[in-house]
Amino acid sequence: MKRAVVHVIGAGVSGLAAARALAASGRCDVVVHEARSGPGGRRRSFRDETLGLDVDLGNFPLLSGWRASLALVDAIGSRGEWVEDPSPGVAFADFAAGRRWRLAPNAGRLPWWMLLTKRRGPDVTPADYWAARRLLTAPADATVSAFAPKGGPAYERLWRPLTLAALNAEPDAASARLAGAALRSALGGGGRGLKILTPATTFGRAFVEPLARAAARHGASLRFGRRLVAVEFGPARLGALDFETDRQELGPRDGVILASSWRVAAGLVPEIGEPSGDSSVLTAHFGRPPPRDSARIMGAIHGAFQWMVCYGDRISVTIRDAGRLNDAPREGIAQECWRQAAALTGLADALPRWSIVSSRRATFPATPANVAARPAAATRWPNLFLAGGYVRQPLPDSVEAAVRSGEAAAQAFLSRDSG
Repeated sequence: MKRAVVHVIGAGVSGLAAARALAASGRCDVVVHEARSGPGGRRRSFRDETLGLDVDLGNFPLLSGWRASLALVDAIGSRGEWVEDPSPGVAFADFAAGRRWRLAPNAGRLPWWMLLTKRRGPDVTPADYWAARRLLTAPADATVSAFAPKGGPAYERLWRPLTLAALNAEPDAASARLAGAALRSALGGGGRGLKILTPATTFGRAFVEPLARAAARHGASLRFGRRLVAVEFGPARLGALDFETDRQELGPRDGVILASSWRVAAGLVPEIGEPSGDSSVLTAHFGRPPPRDSARIMGAIHGAFQWMVCYGDRISVTIRDAGRLNDAPREGIAQECWRQAAALTGLADALPRWSIVSSRRATFPATPANVAARPAAATRWPNLFLAGGYVRQPLPDSVEAAVRSGEAAAQAFLSRDSG
């Protein structure tokens, strides 16, 4: 009997995770179709000629509690490309107050760290943290702000930065229920799940490229410059895939995993609605190596950016919810971001070589309405599955969500094929 062929549309994190899982099973042939000239999708790396450096579209750290992502890192042999903080937590700086601290949970399940000011942050009380437990039982239509009233230090130094980082939305718009799910995922095993891992060089080298090589090593075929423009739907199954230059007929056992963005999937598949709004992200890369003792990652409050990541050859900052800056002069953005990055690292104010990357549709804001509209991985066509960080699951859009989604879609096809 002819082996089934699974066509994976998209070579981002979810598509490559699906392709590797399918190919490693040895039960089907796998073909990955990617519209761009290389893998990575919205987390791809590229050579920036202005800087003369390899950089990423954004900054993509991992958490030590992201089991699926780290299991995949180990499986593809790229653990050595990651730098893990020795202890849980993250450093913060408040530009308005001129203060710095480190949010530092203890590793165990009993959260005694909340009792110590130097661990929980200035002017934030144990009661502020204890209030977060209410997120675990939040109703579907509630926003984070219902549990985090504005006006106090906890809002600015805890709720807002973490909500923007995890849910890509302000607290008054972000889903409280999804925030609770993210909290449960991160702290379910205690603070040991909150160590931060950053790529030693780029996310491409640390994750995307070894994942693509692993998929190919298991037998998957990766084809680039393959843009899907239409899908032929029959009454019971997908019949064909139309690419810009050719048409791929589907056999009776063949399957399709659509590992695209939410908007692309909505444009191809009936019954998938588009998300409401987009969350824009700007990433500014500076061609200046940081001092050796700099924190690998730091959150910024009341600043021009929300996060700063220090690599060996550059400093990169992330501006979330950046729609207001999409058409602003880039040099002014670079100057303001560098002035503050220099203040955090002790470097000179003189602007080094810089480059700004705009991701106008980086992801979707995790509002209650968008969370409710997330589509399931399985569709009414038994040979079509969806994969991506937007697909319905108890996690916000993230690397971890993308990995889980891709592997779940692969398993769904394998279970169907064996049935």
